[in-house]
Amino acid sequence: MSGIKLVTLPIGNKDDITIRAKNIIIETKNIYCEDTRVFKDLCKRIEVDYSTKQIRSYHDHSSDKSLETILNIAMNEDCIFVSDAGSPLISDPAYPLIEKAILSDIEIDSIGGISAVTTALELSGLPPTPFHFHGFLARDKGKILSFASEIKTQYGTHIFFEGVSRVIKTLEILTEEMPQYKFAIGRELTKDYQSVHRFIGFKFSEIKKDIVEKGEFVILINNPEKTESISGDVKNLVEEILSKGAKPKLISKLISELSGLNAKEVYEKISR
Repeated sequence: MSGIKLVTLPIGNKDDITIRAKNIIIETKNIYCEDTRVFKDLCKRIEVDYSTKQIRSYHDHSSDKSLETILNIAMNEDCIFVSDAGSPLISDPAYPLIEKAILSDIEIDSIGGISAVTTALELSGLPPTPFHFHGFLARDKGKILSFASEIKTQYGTHIFFEGVSRVIKTLEILTEEMPQYKFAIGRELTKDYQSVHRFIGFKFSEIKKDIVEKGEFVILINNPEKTESISGDVKNLVEEILSKGAKPKLISKLISELSGLNAKEVYEKISR
């Protein structure tokens, strides 16, 4: 047997590991992980002997040579790839490996399990479909404001991760921009000190004091408007095209075809 198995690990409580994931870890010699110390600690907690295994690190800052080494081994033997917690693909370093493996005709398998995205969505009380996952947000305030503008054009529940040092500041920016939107914050999901806060944006100041600034956070925002609007960048481009003599109806039809927005509504907006 050969190939790469992406194994999802618990995001907090060790007992969340699936029987299948534990058995794969027991059976496989070649294991790649973000941090070998974190993985070995998990093995101890789930009572897996790792003394005869080849456990190596692979993370965002690993070299191309490390990636090629994994691929070469995976062509002849089974390999496991894990992140420190959760799915090794969701905001973790598995994608470049998967991409190269597929191009090299190496078999990929997924040993699924618990996900912070799914858990947060279940606990949020917000509509589960459609949802949009954005990973980690940029640090710059201007980019956070651009993200807020993007959310306003996309119907559904938006999910992203945030670090402890920035979670309050990010929420202050977003709730000020979207005071009428529903929010939820999940902290330390599935762990002993898990907490979830649900509120409407303008009430953030009331619950801010209750947020414990420790651990990892998942933030969710729901845009309930099914009629999507035209983004600022598109509006600027439309104005430029119209200034050069293009007909509003023709532009409306083009935007409608590309975006799925109602052509009549688009026409009304750009004709104002």
